Amino acid sequence: MTSWYGSGLLMVFAMLLVAMNFDEERNRSIEQWNEHMSRIYLPTLVIVNVCFVVGLVSSSTVIVVFVARLRHSRDDRYFIPYLSAVDLFGLVMNMLGIWGSYIHSVSANKDMGFACKGLWYICSAFGCFSAFLLIGIAIQRYLKVCRPCGQQMTLKFRRLWLLIAFIVSMAISIPFVLFYDFVETKSSRYNVTGYICKQDQTSSDTVNGSAAYSIAIASLVFVNIILLVILYCFIGRAICQQTDMRKRRRSSAKRRNNLLTTVTNTDIDFPTTTMEETSFQYQNDDVSEYCDWTMDKRDRSSKDAQNGTNLDPKSKSKSLGQFYRKLNRHVDRFTCMFLTITAVAMVSYIPKASILIAESLNTSYWEEQTDLERTFSEMIYRLHILHHTSNSFIYAYFDSRFRTEIKNTVRSIFKK
Repeated sequence: MTSWYGSGLLMVFAMLLVAMNFDEERNRSIEQWNEHMSRIYLPTLVIVNVCFVVGLVSSSTVIVVFVARLRHSRDDRYFIPYLSAVDLFGLVMNMLGIWGSYIHSVSANKDMGFACKGLWYICSAFGCFSAFLLIGIAIQRYLKVCRPCGQQMTLKFRRLWLLIAFIVSMAISIPFVLFYDFVETKSSRYNVTGYICKQDQTSSDTVNGSAAYSIAIASLVFVNIILLVILYCFIGRAICQQTDMRKRRRSSAKRRNNLLTTVTNTDIDFPTTTMEETSFQYQNDDVSEYCDWTMDKRDRSSKDAQNGTNLDPKSKSKSLGQFYRKLNRHVDRFTCMFLTITAVAMVSYIPKASILIAESLNTSYWEEQTDLERTFSEMIYRLHILHHTSNSFIYAYFDSRFRTEIKNTVRSIFKK
C-alpha cells in the first residue's frame, strides 16, 4: 500500500515536471515568435514614432493657436480645431497600437482581449469621425462657392453636424468589439499556438459577420471618397468659372479706363460712381465668404471708403476692388487647403480599406505573406497616420493668418 502510494506521488510529480517543462518551452517559443514579429514591425514603428512626435507638436500648436487667438473665427476655420483634436487622438491611439504590437504581438492567453477590442473600436470610431468632418467641410465649401446666395451652414447646423457625426461614428464602430479579439493562431515556424489581436474568424458566424462588416466599412470609405470627389469637382468648376468671369471683367474695366483717359472732360461720371453701386457689383462678383473676419474687413473697408470724402469715385472703386480681389484669393486658398487635406486623407485610407477587405475574404491573409511582404503590408496598413500628421502643415501653408498667429504666440511666449 505504501509503495503504491509512493509511486502515485512520483507519477504526479513527474506529470507536474512535464507540464512545467512544456509551459517553459511554450513560453520560450512564444517569446521567439514575438522577437520575430518585432523585427517585422520595426520599420512601421519608426515611421509611427516620427509621425507621432511631429504630429504631437503640430496638432497641439493648432489647437492652442485656435483656442487662444482664433476662437472668433467661427466660419471658415470652424471645423479645424475639431479635426486637429481628432488627429491628435488618432496619433496617440496609433502609437499605443504599434508599440503593443512591437513589444507583445503574440500572447500566451486571451486575458487582454478587452484591450484588443477597445483599441480597434476607438481607432475605428475616430477614423469615421474624421471622415464625417471632411464631408461637413466639403459641404460647407460647396455651399459657399457654388451656392453663395443660398442657405449656408449656420453655427447651429455646424454644431448639429458635429454631434450627429460623433454619435454615428460611435455607433457604426460597435461591431469591431464583436469581431475583433485575441484569436488563437498556430505558428508553423515555431510549432506553437499563441493568441494575436485580429479578426475573429474561428467560426462560420464570425467569418461571415466580420467579412460582411469589413466590406461594408471599406465600401463606406470608398463612398465617402466618391462623395468628396464629386463635391470638390463642382467646387473646382465654380472657381474656374468665377476666375474666368473676373478676368473678363477686369479686361473690360481696363478697356473702359483706357477709353476714359482719352476724354478731355475730367468730370465725366464713371459707370459705378456711388459706394453702394460699387459694393453691390463686387458682392455679386465674389464668392461670398461670409465669415466673421470677412464681414469685419468688409465693414471697415466700406467705412474707410465712405469716410474718404477727398477721394474721387475712381479711387473709391479701385480701393474696394482691391479688397474684394484679396477676398477671392482668400476663398480660393481656403478651398485649396481643404481639398489638399481631403486628397491626403484619400491616399492614406484607400490602402487600409483595401487590406481590410482582403483580410476579411482570406482568413490566412497575414500568415501567407513572407516577412518582407508582411513588413510592407504593415506600413501600408498604418499609412493613414500621415493624414493625422500632415493636416497641421497644410493649415500653416494655406492660411496666412494662422501663420501670423503662430508667430505672435511664439513672440508672446518668449517675451515672458
